[in-house]
Amino acid sequence: MSFSIIAAVGKNGEIGLNNKLLWNIPEDFQWFKYHTMNKVVIMGRRTYESLPVDYLPKRINVVLTKNKDYKPHTEVMVFHTVDDILHEFANEREVMILGGSEIYKQFLPYTNRMYLTKVDHSFEADSYFPKIDWNDWKTYFKHEGEKDNEYDYCFYVYKKPLK
Repeated sequence: MSFSIIAAVGKNGEIGLNNKLLWNIPEDFQWFKYHTMNKVVIMGRRTYESLPVDYLPKRINVVLTKNKDYKPHTEVMVFHTVDDILHEFANEREVMILGGSEIYKQFLPYTNRMYLTKVDHSFEADSYFPKIDWNDWKTYFKHEGEKDNEYDYCFYVYKKPLK
């Protein structure tokens, strides 16, 4: 099983404000869709509730929440502990972690790949990507985003080297 984080982050690790994204970058949405399609996607309750749809189609949607009474759309699975998710999806090739910041923190120890879109701008935010020890990671892919956007951005794939 492989856990991968996918996120878009501002210059200072910003990922959201008032449960909303900080930018609208169509190429980043395509990147997200390409890397999450037909996979298990894990998100926190607030991230799930911020989606513009009831669930992400053509993906197994999973919400991690402490709320035992939480009842999202019938197409969405609910789990209450990281251990339950680790057990349930042990045979999946790649499980994608969608956020928010607390979910990223909880899954970081199990993650061996990160798909990050780095937006070259500082934003007002109330949600941040967790601090990373970059000595544990190696850059495997880098691609500059389209230039006809409001902000410069770059796509990265990082992997933890085998030890």
